[in-house]
Amino acid sequence: MTNGGLLERAVDQQNQSNLSLEAEIADSPDPEDGGPGILEALKAVLLFGLIPIILFRGFDTVLFIFTGIGIQILSPIVYLLSFGAIIWRIGLISPSGLNLSGVSAGVTSVIAGFFALMLVSQFVLGAILGAVLEGELTVGEVEFSEDGESLSVKLRQNTISDKDVGVSIKVLYSGDLVLSDNIEVSIDKSDGLGDYGEFTIPVSQFYSGNALPNSPYSIEITVDGQVFSRDLSSSLVQWPGVQWNGAEVLSRDITTFGGDSLGVVKNDPDRCSGDSENCLVGVIISGWAGLDVGSDSPARAPFANFTFNAVLMEGNEIAVSYPSISVVNSQASWDSNGGEFGTGSGPWGLEGTEFPLEGSILDPNYGKYIPRDEFDSAGDYGCYTLTVTIEQIGHAPQTHSSYYEYSSSNSNDIWSSVSSC
Repeated sequence: MTNGGLLERAVDQQNQSNLSLEAEIADSPDPEDGGPGILEALKAVLLFGLIPIILFRGFDTVLFIFTGIGIQILSPIVYLLSFGAIIWRIGLISPSGLNLSGVSAGVTSVIAGFFALMLVSQFVLGAILGAVLEGELTVGEVEFSEDGESLSVKLRQNTISDKDVGVSIKVLYSGDLVLSDNIEVSIDKSDGLGDYGEFTIPVSQFYSGNALPNSPYSIEITVDGQVFSRDLSSSLVQWPGVQWNGAEVLSRDITTFGGDSLGVVKNDPDRCSGDSENCLVGVIISGWAGLDVGSDSPARAPFANFTFNAVLMEGNEIAVSYPSISVVNSQASWDSNGGEFGTGSGPWGLEGTEFPLEGSILDPNYGKYIPRDEFDSAGDYGCYTLTVTIEQIGHAPQTHSSYYEYSSSNSNDIWSSVSSC
């Protein structure tokens, strides 16, 4: 190997070192270069921050319907994705990781300020954009609870963020004010129909008497100077197999009632004696209670809660003292005394206003009747009085009496209604 060869090799190595140094210098950032400018950062914040978040807030209900994820979870995800997109767009993220070198303090301030606004106070954005993107506030569903004890009202509005609204409430009964109140309602829920807030009014706070036959209830709701009015007769309650309107829900005072008795007369060798061919083997007792609406038949009162008592007297002696019947939302219950008085429960007022007071004997033609041999009295011929009593909270007890003559003619027993004893 010659000295010339060694010299040439050294020169080559020196040249390669110079080329590598020049490449490194060329690839190194210019100390005078301030990185992406303020304008570039503002563009990134607008395109990848503000616009996506506005769209998200405008369609968060749709996202909830399709994903089932609430806005409390979706919001941080959207903000983090937006933040990542911005810093990637302006070059703060490179294949080698997060790179803050060369980025001016102004750019960093723009990004930090924007996300401080978004993450710390969504309400500021809602206040700025609400006038543009929020929908008109309206009164939605006005519904009674299933037991008829409360009235719920929904206020609907597509909002940028949760908000509280002041609400003035008036309930009118046949045009007269029966309830006035001012409340605050939070619009902070979402369903398939959009954003809404809800408030509930106990019926006991405004119930003043029967809506039927011609004393309707209405509600006026004032929000932001807008007045919304609803006739409560159009609000519904759905039970299995039957639907009630608001007028029926708000008619709870029994205004007409009574009782009746029919004789079960038939040929029964085990119970007939003497010359009687067809004898009185028992009686059927029934009661009825409803609303006097000026027609031949009383109207049902499905939400009237009351107690019904019935006593059949033979002269001055008690023949049948029926157990007290408690009726709550059309469901009647009483002490059956081991089957002596039927089953002990049943619906009252679903089909009509009449209710049978069951006995211990089932007859295919008469139903369950009270046998005469279970009377507490002698059960002889004569005049009988059936007295029924209705008791309702807030009302004095009311009574009604009807009269029946038990007699015989041509070997046939007769049980007939009479005007008095």
